[in-house]
Amino acid sequence: MHYNEEANIYFHGSTVTDFWFGLTNLMPGGNWTWMDGTPVDFTDWDKGEQKNVSGNNCAALNLNNGIWKAHDCFKEKPFVCKVEKSHFEVTTTTTTTYPTYANCTYPFMYFEPTHSCYGYGNWAGPMNWTQSEQYCLGYGGHLTSIRSYEEEHFLIAIHYILYQPIWTGAISYDGGIKWEWSDGSTWDYNPWASSSPYMNTSACGELWAVGLVDHYCSEITRIVCKVKL
Repeated sequence: MHYNEEANIYFHGSTVTDFWFGLTNLMPGGNWTWMDGTPVDFTDWDKGEQKNVSGNNCAALNLNNGIWKAHDCFKEKPFVCKVEKSHFEVTTTTTTTYPTYANCTYPFMYFEPTHSCYGYGNWAGPMNWTQSEQYCLGYGGHLTSIRSYEEEHFLIAIHYILYQPIWTGAISYDGGIKWEWSDGSTWDYNPWASSSPYMNTSACGELWAVGLVDHYCSEITRIVCKVKL
């Protein structure tokens, strides 16, 4: 234990004579315990300590000799914290960058943040969800998933152009308990409109201007396919 040596460095030249460290008997059971839960396998109490004096439930370390004494926990003293080294280590994250342009076969269009092509091919009219997913598979894609705010609002812009809701790849097979994307993507973004999903039944997800809304999969509406590059 090096509390005394370290503390002398920081408190050098001050009038401080002792400081709080993480030992107390206020924990359940009344035994002297380290606040971080590590075993008390070393002690350095002053002679006569720990005194059974009411209120002396916290330990302070003397800067002159490194000896411990029990004190009233409500006394104001400087203190020393022990923090995991990892708390101060800088974590670096890698961001995948995609080209600003990619060749998506007409009439599909490229969206850089997802590196995917979006469109409805040689569109043949509104379809139900199952027909729509099969149609997108024919282009090597799926009904679109929604993985971010940026992607959601890109698709909402398409919704405004089509002036109709659009099928997405969102589907629930278990009464609305679990939702998944038909392309197998992780459901790591919440695109639901307020109060949705609300049907509490197996259903599919339509995108409106307000967000994703659950509807019966047999409903016929417009579609957007997503083809990952």
